[in-house]
Amino acid sequence: MDFVLAKTRFYEAYGDQLNDRQPRMVSRVFAEGREGFEGGIATKKYEAITKCPNQTASRDLSDLVAIGVIIPLPGGGRTTRYELAVVEPVGFGLEKK
Repeated sequence: MDFVLAKTRFYEAYGDQLNDRQPRMVSRVFAEGREGFEGGIATKKYEAITKCPNQTASRDLSDLVAIGVIIPLPGGGRTTRYELAVVEPVGFGLEKK
């Protein structure tokens, strides 16, 4: 039940800021959890999930960072990987980690 509530609150908070591709990646992370994305979300993974070109994937990921949905993992550079900033519910809302 907490998972469903967390997902609902996430989309209430960010849904209107996402383009048509971004919810596909977010839904996949919610479905698989952090363990399913061990090592983070890379541009190539995003491309595969959303079926978009590399430049679009990079732009989408940058947009998600800008609105606080994902955060870059240490290491950066051309191989920057990201993780969802908000996944597990704390209380009745989503809290940034």
